[in-house]
Amino acid sequence: MVNMKVIITYMPGLKANFLILLWSIFISGSQGGHYLSYGPDLKPAQGSVWPKPWWQDDTGRYFSVDPENFRLVAVNKNCPLLQDAMARYTKVIRQSAQGYVKAPQTAVIRKIQQLSVNLTQACETLPHLNMDETYYVWGDGRVIANSIWGIFRGLETLSQLLVPMPNGLLRIPETEIYDEPRFKYRGLMLDSARHFISKGKILQLLEGMAFNKLNVFHWHLSDDSAFTFNSTTYPELSLKGAYRREMTYSPAEVKEIVEFARKRGIRVIAEFDTPAHTASWGASHPEIMTKCAGKYAGQLGPFNPTKDSTFTFLNKFFSEIRNLFPDRYLHLGVDEVNPSCWEGNSEIQKYLTSKKLDNGVLPYLYLERFTADISTLGWKQMVWQEAMTEYPYMKWPTGTIGQVWFDFKNVSRDLTARKFDIIHSQDWYMYVLSTGGDWEKFYKVEPLDFEGSDVQKKHVLGGEACLWSEYINEYNVMPTTFPRVSAVAERLWSEREHGSTEEATPRIEEHNCRMIYRGIEARPANSFGLC
Repeated sequence: MVNMKVIITYMPGLKANFLILLWSIFISGSQGGHYLSYGPDLKPAQGSVWPKPWWQDDTGRYFSVDPENFRLVAVNKNCPLLQDAMARYTKVIRQSAQGYVKAPQTAVIRKIQQLSVNLTQACETLPHLNMDETYYVWGDGRVIANSIWGIFRGLETLSQLLVPMPNGLLRIPETEIYDEPRFKYRGLMLDSARHFISKGKILQLLEGMAFNKLNVFHWHLSDDSAFTFNSTTYPELSLKGAYRREMTYSPAEVKEIVEFARKRGIRVIAEFDTPAHTASWGASHPEIMTKCAGKYAGQLGPFNPTKDSTFTFLNKFFSEIRNLFPDRYLHLGVDEVNPSCWEGNSEIQKYLTSKKLDNGVLPYLYLERFTADISTLGWKQMVWQEAMTEYPYMKWPTGTIGQVWFDFKNVSRDLTARKFDIIHSQDWYMYVLSTGGDWEKFYKVEPLDFEGSDVQKKHVLGGEACLWSEYINEYNVMPTTFPRVSAVAERLWSEREHGSTEEATPRIEEHNCRMIYRGIEARPANSFGLC
């Protein structure tokens, strides 16, 4: 930046109005606006809720809570999940007394000593696609929901309403909130194959997801680069296919991650991508792969769909996986399948000739048999969009969900017209990095922004942010994700008309401070300031 004193010294003939113009350029050119006064560039909200609730009504009055002298009490149904949640949020609320964002000293109606949790129906034990996450919260310390999952979301909202005052008490508004999610699928995908992400970081990701009311953790566990699951059925898959032995997940670690997620109302959907993106499988089991010829000679292509042994192997492996991932859905992958190796393999071509078939049938030979086996194991299925757009004659099992990641206006229109359920991921790829606070670009993405009838739009179950890890590792996964995924979370939870980035800016500034204080390693949301 040019020094203004130099300009004045060497340009004495400038008229006053031109000097003023130069000064205004100097000021506006400073990142974040100006430096004429101390303090943060943006003032965070105080006690706002993220994601924005469906309906909230405040009176302008406040209650207080002593963080060292209050109780969360179950006043109706009870269960271990509820007890765990109340213990967790008791700790969160007590810690919030030292939070970064402070409220001024405020007159209160009265002090609340008991926060009541009213679960009206018996606990479910496993989160699922159609779980009820509706809840009510009152500022006098009441949370009511029909399901344990709604209680989880209500407790998160209650904790966000509480802001510390100078006297050490927590302020909470006299408010009434009714809330429910706009979409029932609100996910975050992690690719832990291209760069290994430790169990500890995954648990932090799940904690941050709960703070944003996300409810699906899609775990991409294998790719060409590495096979990260330490199978007991086929231990050689990770022994030969992982980067290093310690860069794998044991069955015990998988169970711990799944249980940690369950206690926060988060589903864990595994993905072992097939029949392509499988080079790491071939490191130990080349017999199930396709040997390439021609310009790809020496390489191994997708799984060989003409061998019974391929499916025997897969069925045995996924039988083991079924015992570790209790969710009703498994992600099959089926993206970016290059048929060149199939078409150049002499054994496969002999097989096709003997059956009087052509190359066009090869993906169907794989998909029809594989999906039938997966259905027999009790899973419903998810696939990347190519599985549905490139193989239009495939009869997918009932309930199969397509994940849309490019050309979404056309693909969403076409797949929903064919009555497929879909989730949206285009423009929610977290690994596309920008400098500064870039959450707005994620906030402005609208999953229903395609041509189609109301019936078609109902086939959009929600969306998912994707953490492909070419440029993400153990050390930047958290600040790459947060608070950017918070923008996705609000878009998927809150009503469409709540789309103003201007209104959201002070709220996400506060929410980012809140997450950081709770241990989430988030990058700045906006500009210079406290968090």
